[in-house]
Amino acid sequence: MYLVNKYIFLFALLPVILTGCRKKNAIPDLKERYQHTDTKPFGGYTAHALLSEIYPDKFISTTSKPFAKFYADTHIDSFSFYINISNKYFTSENDAQAIIEFVTEGNTAFIAASVIDSSLMQKVFSKQANSQWMPNVTGNRYKNTKLYLLPDEFSQQDTFSYYYMPFRNYFSQIDADMGRIVGYNENNKPNCAVFFIGKGRLYLHCDPRAFSNYFLLTANNYAYMKQLMQMINEQPGNIFWDDYYNKINYKKQEGNSASALGFLLQHPPLATAFYILLLLLLCYLFFNGKRKQRIIPVIQPLQNTSITFTQAIAGLYLAERNNKNMAEKMITHFNDFIRTRYFLNTQAVNKNFTASLSKKSGVSPEAVQSLYNAIEQVQLSQNLSDFELISLNDQIQEFYKNRN
Repeated sequence: MYLVNKYIFLFALLPVILTGCRKKNAIPDLKERYQHTDTKPFGGYTAHALLSEIYPDKFISTTSKPFAKFYADTHIDSFSFYINISNKYFTSENDAQAIIEFVTEGNTAFIAASVIDSSLMQKVFSKQANSQWMPNVTGNRYKNTKLYLLPDEFSQQDTFSYYYMPFRNYFSQIDADMGRIVGYNENNKPNCAVFFIGKGRLYLHCDPRAFSNYFLLTANNYAYMKQLMQMINEQPGNIFWDDYYNKINYKKQEGNSASALGFLLQHPPLATAFYILLLLLLCYLFFNGKRKQRIIPVIQPLQNTSITFTQAIAGLYLAERNNKNMAEKMITHFNDFIRTRYFLNTQAVNKNFTASLSKKSGVSPEAVQSLYNAIEQVQLSQNLSDFELISLNDQIQEFYKNRN
């Protein structure tokens, strides 16, 4: 292993420093590209230059092909070293299988990406946590953030920090038989692991910003990459820097499996918006899916139409002023009441009848006799004056009032 001369290394980084000093007030381009010629904050120029310093006698070849095609078209010596730093590492099934074959034959692959394709993760029986939605929900909160390597593996500085968005990515599952954790983020979540496959090793790192110009040029953070490279073969056969996958921001569908939803889920911001919309829809269905209570109509109480009918008939009689007819109706109704109430025969009205009615009703015999005298007078007369009609009605009402 060759030691890195700090002054020579800084001289090699002079283009990066000069580029940053061109415009004092200009906002830097923070897009994550990681190409080996990119000198912007999140370019890969520093990592490429550092790799050249670590292996000064090796020529670093650059490839811009999918891995399966690169692997098929390139003569690979034993113990070759392949490195890729990308924002997202989306591969096809053929590419993922070619990477496994490349490592199995004794070579080393180092892949650093915030999103590593699930097809590759499945082949090492591990999983990466989906933390891409967190900045969209919590916002971009800049802070002093750090990551570190296992102190048992490295004797030098094991904690490295810089001021930017926190290192949130991590592996939620690492196969214990194939892999071993090498580094952690500030939340003590594993973000770097090595997998032993056949004769070679596959290094997966889910925080590519740790290899950006900005991070490596902060304090002594270049030692982070240097210590990781110490785990690689000291004399690799060939070194290949991949600039193909750092240009791909979404997974290309194979065959005819493309769909609108699949394309949507490939982009973390769109996927986050879709899941939030789906959650809101479920909340709406949950809270509004209950049966709504219909408005209870006001039920009007039943009206006594018999009273209305009686009033209407009485009005007709009053309009005709037929007092005789009205009096006979009153007498008929009164006698019907006496028959049904006191069980007396109203056809034979005599002293025994009046005495029995007085005894049963509680009305004085004189009042009963006077009432039936008035009834008899009405039945015998041809015409009836208003006074006589009113007098008869008063006596009947007085009977109703005083009866038992």
